[in-house]
Amino acid sequence: MTKSTIHKYITDAKRAHLAWVRKAEHLISGLPVSEDMIPLEATTCNFGRWLYDDGSRLRMISHVSEVLDEIERHHNDLHDRYTEIYKIFFVMPNKKSLLQKIFTFNSKEVSKSDIEKAKAYFQSLKKSSEYLLDAINTLERKVNLMNYTDLETLHT
Repeated sequence: MTKSTIHKYITDAKRAHLAWVRKAEHLISGLPVSEDMIPLEATTCNFGRWLYDDGSRLRMISHVSEVLDEIERHHNDLHDRYTEIYKIFFVMPNKKSLLQKIFTFNSKEVSKSDIEKAKAYFQSLKKSSEYLLDAINTLERKVNLMNYTDLETLHT
């Protein structure tokens, strides 16, 4: 794996994250949201899939592992915030399997006070997103500092 390949993965992951946040914002603003637009679980969104697949390989580099822990923490926090928003707009029946809960949207009536709660959660979600993006930027800087031995470690 080369530095440019790693940077491409990170750039794609960052784009996926930003798209996910925009879709969450669409939900709050009343725009239609389809079933597969905003996965609840941190491991099922495009960014999460990168983080736990290609991104996890970067944990083999000791000076990168710590920032990946930070990224994971902020990413999980972001999904926790979104889950609160989801609960306001959609029904999560107890009898459904986890996958059905993730991919089934059963909209419900939402009051003005609930919309205000959702907006407050979204402000918190945006703050988590900022922290996540800062951590990703730190990761990019650490990738720039990787040497030949670090890159060779990724191939073993």
